[in-house]
Amino acid sequence: MFNIRQYSTVDHEDVWRVHLLVISEAGVEPTHQHYHDIFHINEQYLNSGGEFLVGTGVDGTVVAMGGLKRLGGDRAEIKRLRVHPSYQKLGYGQQLLTQLEQRAVELGFRSIYLDTLTNQTGAQKLFLNNGYAPIGSANIDGFDVNLFEKTIG
Repeated sequence: MFNIRQYSTVDHEDVWRVHLLVISEAGVEPTHQHYHDIFHINEQYLNSGGEFLVGTGVDGTVVAMGGLKRLGGDRAEIKRLRVHPSYQKLGYGQQLLTQLEQRAVELGFRSIYLDTLTNQTGAQKLFLNNGYAPIGSANIDGFDVNLFEKTIG
């Protein structure tokens, strides 16, 4: 069973663990300053008009996560969409993405932006299959990323 709910501060250690596992598989140094927002989820997401969801397994342990961050106006960014490597290919990423998009509509957003590392082909396939259009590439904090955007609502 997979359950999705809003992040709580008691989830921090599990969220950090899932994050480290996923980025290490992507070949990213775990101490990179780019990920400071994970230590400030309430301020960066929940208290600023966004959302942060966690997905839990049968025993209640966090195995997936994803954030929706307000960019300004009616634009939001999906960030930190992660699924524990042992739980990938089970549809959890799709379920989280769907929930984040529904929350984006409820919060009044009209478009969603996101980026993904160029080597994260599974994530790119997920976004393309869900109607995200590639809008270019960039180097953000030293990471080569592909950019995507989708109109919602």
